[in-house]
Amino acid sequence: MIPRRTALSAALLALTGFTLLIVPGCATRPPVAERMAISPMGTVTTYHRKSSGSLGNYDGQVAWTHAPATWQGKPVIAFGAPQAGVVLADPVSFAMIAMLHPDGKPMMAFDPPMDYAWPLTVGQTWSTQYTVTLYPSGAKVPLKRDFKVEGTEKVTVPAGTFKVWKLSWKDSTGESETRWISPAQGIATVKRHVERTASHPQGPGVLDAELISLVLPAK
Repeated sequence: MIPRRTALSAALLALTGFTLLIVPGCATRPPVAERMAISPMGTVTTYHRKSSGSLGNYDGQVAWTHAPATWQGKPVIAFGAPQAGVVLADPVSFAMIAMLHPDGKPMMAFDPPMDYAWPLTVGQTWSTQYTVTLYPSGAKVPLKRDFKVEGTEKVTVPAGTFKVWKLSWKDSTGESETRWISPAQGIATVKRHVERTASHPQGPGVLDAELISLVLPAK
């Protein structure tokens, strides 16, 4: 007969071994951001923006409104603010196709459209080469941008606390940016920090912005 204590010890040992076998299968999967959700037309995101130098001397609120528009005969999302101009984005991916001046005149267009390498994973890096068309001259200039997904975290801004993806990038003009985004909520920018060095074609500059409010259209 096996003593009760010995039998109990053997059972616990077997249970421990079984647990070790199954735990790896229950481990938390690394986070993945599949794509950027698209906010409904009429959504207004308001930011506090503080900038200087070549990024403009400004300290105040900027309200961006989502509205339908067209670019070269195709439907796009116009993401615009009176103080900053208009970003034209792809209606499916929200990739940046072009930028307009506040008066609606074309400023520049990007080929391919500026987007992230979805799906995003922590530590992911990639580089993209763009051709930028400058208006009104129509001149085409190359631009390379190197991206990195820094990680996921929670950030608190005036609009609240958000679970975000932190991304950073540098480009061939001497501009670098860190941006906190919430793809699942369709918020392309929760917070951002931009720096331009003295070597930038427009000179040095700094910009910081954080989300103050997000207002969805009435149903």
